[in-house]
Amino acid sequence: MVSFDPFVTTTPFDVWEGEPRWNLVPTRRRTWLAGFDRVVVFSAHPDDETLGVGGLLASCGELDIPVSVVVATEDSGERTTELETALDRLGVQADLTFLHHVDGGLKYAADALRASIDAMLTSHRGPRTLVLAPWPGDRHGDHRTLGREVADACALHGDTLLFYPIWLWQWGTPEDMPWPRVSEVELTSSTRERKREALTAFVTQLQSEANPLGVLSREFLERAIGGKEVLFEPEISPSTEHFEALHRASADPWAVRTRWYERRKRALSSAALPKERYERAFEIGCSNGEMSVLLAERCDALLSVDSASSAVALATERTAGCPNVSVRRMRVPDEWPDGGFDLIVVSEVAYYLAADQWATAVDRILNSLADGGHVLLCHWTGHADDFAQTGREAHATFANKSGIHAIVRHVEEEFVLEVFG
Repeated sequence: MVSFDPFVTTTPFDVWEGEPRWNLVPTRRRTWLAGFDRVVVFSAHPDDETLGVGGLLASCGELDIPVSVVVATEDSGERTTELETALDRLGVQADLTFLHHVDGGLKYAADALRASIDAMLTSHRGPRTLVLAPWPGDRHGDHRTLGREVADACALHGDTLLFYPIWLWQWGTPEDMPWPRVSEVELTSSTRERKREALTAFVTQLQSEANPLGVLSREFLERAIGGKEVLFEPEISPSTEHFEALHRASADPWAVRTRWYERRKRALSSAALPKERYERAFEIGCSNGEMSVLLAERCDALLSVDSASSAVALATERTAGCPNVSVRRMRVPDEWPDGGFDLIVVSEVAYYLAADQWATAVDRILNSLADGGHVLLCHWTGHADDFAQTGREAHATFANKSGIHAIVRHVEEEFVLEVFG
């Protein structure tokens, strides 16, 4: 789960602190923190929150800002006591929750973890709530999974989220720092001292002669205590940001609910499906859920996904009356669902993927397609500034790469619709 050696420091403390790019990094003053009514900090393991944002939490204590600490892994008794002691030394009166997932196995429990995160955020959500989570780029499997799932949950509801790194300081170099998204937390001498005292509470994790397998070396602790505390803005790809903006500005960006062209095209797509009923279907790029509602009539179970959280929110609302539909945020092809499907629908989305991304997606479609299953492709044949390829190119690539016969092919001047099986 950890793709680095926790006992070997790649970049010494003085090199980190002497990096000239710090001069361009903005500082988050304590006045910024005072603008929040509550801070909810997620940590994969007891001590993550203290290592990453212990100084910030100490400032919360001094400013009387309520703090909720959510630990994703199990309550292990001794480490829980250490965390309670650390929070007390930080001066934080925090409510502490353990989600009881297996240490080192968060990626195997993503669905249950997602539900736990949603429940915690729902109970603590407010217009002035700050959410903190481990940076997904931290190279620890649990940190990566937790950060990603918290980010998805926050994006869906518009929560204010910032990431904090932990092991970056151990395995990384200044070149690994996402500088355009970095900000530094203002720490006073008193908050640094509280952080130092708090970190000494994690006796089971401290490396010493009596505990040679402790993962927190003296050098690592010195950096955590005396070095900078930083936060990262969540990363959003230009394409995802584009679609987020479109769906936030309009509940129907392409007028698919009202234009006859769009309504007719959906009807043709549904009519082209050879089977009357499908057991498990996967729709890639669901947008506001209009096609999802139509597919729900023909499927026992339908998974509809989109990369934009604003689209997911719209599709979730649109399919609220369809109990057989599950809507999720997913960035295809980098993310992909488990299991097989006897129907996979790619409508008006393939041309937003670069050639290599679409090639990867085709491979994953083929690996997920059940015996006797069908793949429906439907794309406009025109051109747009945000297309990475044309609709015709996407269809040709699928046909050439998959080797599957097109059993239905409907071509018009404005779009092409094919069913492969």
